Amino acid sequence: MFDRYVVVDWSANSTPKLGADSIWIGAHDRDGQASITNLSTRREAEAFLVELLEAEPSATTLVGVDFSLGYPSGTAAALGVRGTPWSAMWAMLSEQITDDERNRNNRFAIAAGVNEQLTGSAAPFWGCPPSAAGRFLTSTKPCSLDSPGEFRAVEAALRSCGHRPFSSWQLLGAGAVGSQSLVGIPVLERMRRRFADRLDVWPFTTGFGPPTGHRGAVVVAEVWPSMLDIGDIGELVRDAAQVDTTARWLAAADATGVLDAMFSPAVSPAVAAAAVAEEGWVLGVRC
Repeated sequence: MFDRYVVVDWSANSTPKLGADSIWIGAHDRDGQASITNLSTRREAEAFLVELLEAEPSATTLVGVDFSLGYPSGTAAALGVRGTPWSAMWAMLSEQITDDERNRNNRFAIAAGVNEQLTGSAAPFWGCPPSAAGRFLTSTKPCSLDSPGEFRAVEAALRSCGHRPFSSWQLLGAGAVGSQSLVGIPVLERMRRRFADRLDVWPFTTGFGPPTGHRGAVVVAEVWPSMLDIGDIGELVRDAAQVDTTARWLAAADATGVLDAMFSPAVSPAVAAAAVAEEGWVLGVRC
């Protein structure tokens, strides 16, 4: 299906950073060539990905990102954003999030604003430094996350398999992905517009099924490297080992014909409809 497989371990750091807990990009192609790249800012990472896609415009590329691409069903409607829920949320975040060349960003202020509009309380987003805490955003988890719900269906599925994924609403803490989504979705939205004739986002623009494989096609999908056993990493930074392992896993799944089925998980019609419209799904989750 693909010529190359790129996996991005994103970061929400507010200053440039290399090494552990920074941005790592692992790439693997069908010929076995592999690379691991560490970047200190999101601007650098975006430029790297754009250059990678422009350098080989005829290559089919699967890009896996390790942050949530959607929010629990009903979020967009509760916020009053119009249009297809997932794309309306992406457009809203792209307009509101500021994120400069030194990683300085306003994600906590935007999260507080979303909380105020959604519930008039410090929920559902939570987790921030004391300096960013206030009436509509707190450092600790609120008592209730009932509306619009703490987890997406895919996280519920992972939990039923014994995994412990984090909620899209948690912004801070080891393993949290909420901040990464807030600063990552605007990057993907810009790339989606830049490569409008090439880029799909699974399952939002493809449906629950294998994407079309036209020359130059780019498919962005959510991945969760913690599902995989990375084994002995030696002297590698864990993040580097995870992107490399995940890229190789995707390449092997494609080579053996397994990847095609991973794009079509067996879920109920209701879950599929919510995933395609708003929530998204994690590639490889079938339980």
